Parts: sequence; structure tokens; C-alpha cells
Amino acid sequence: MNHDTNPVNDSNGAETRTTLSPSAAILWASAFLIATLAIFQAGHLSPNPAFAGMATTTDEGFSLVTTSSGNGPKENPYEFLYVIDSSDESLLIYSIPNANNPSASKLVLMGGANLPRLFSAGRGG
Repeated sequence: MNHDTNPVNDSNGAETRTTLSPSAAILWASAFLIATLAIFQAGHLSPNPAFAGMATTTDEGFSLVTTSSGNGPKENPYEFLYVIDSSDESLLIYSIPNANNPSASKLVLMGGANLPRLFSAGRGG
């Protein structure tokens, strides 16, 4: 059995040999192989389409966020629209049925809440 050895000088200046065991060499080779495969696979990942999850804020104090409602086709799902009115401190939630068909889609008010009361209830008060 032939092990690779590398000469190393110790503190007295004497030359010693260190060996790399076969199991350690296999472990290091496996680690490099796995890291290489992970990097190559990450390059093949497709970007996530941005149908939902868009957010914007207006100068008038409105914040708007869309999220998937879980309905509709997987590649282009229907959405909810959350509107926060900063001046009125309110949250309004709209559904957008048939979001894939602009001529048939509409906003349907699902509900709303006063934000201070909502946060107070969330704190248990």
C-alpha cells in the first residue's frame, strides 16, 4: 500500500513525514465533488415567476401587496390584494377572481380591519 507523504520540518529542524490516510482523501474528494455538483445544479434552477407578491407604496400613504389566493392555474394563479391606508390606519383585502382574464376580472372586497384594533387583538388586549 503506497501512501503519499510530504516532508515537514519540525521545531528542531528535523524532517518528518506526514501521511494522508485513504479515508481522509476519499472524504475530501467527496466533499469537493458534492460542492461542485451543488454549484452546477444551482445554475440550472429557474427563476421564480413574479405573478404575486408584488408590493408598492404611494405618496398618498397607501401600501399595496398582492399574494396568490391558491386558486386558478398553477402557472398564473388568482390573487388577493391587500391595501393598507396609512392615514386611515385601515387594512382592506380584495380578491381578484379570474385574474388571468382582464376583461372578466374584477375586485371583490373580502374584508377589512382597523389596524390599531387588529394589533391590539393580536397582543391579546
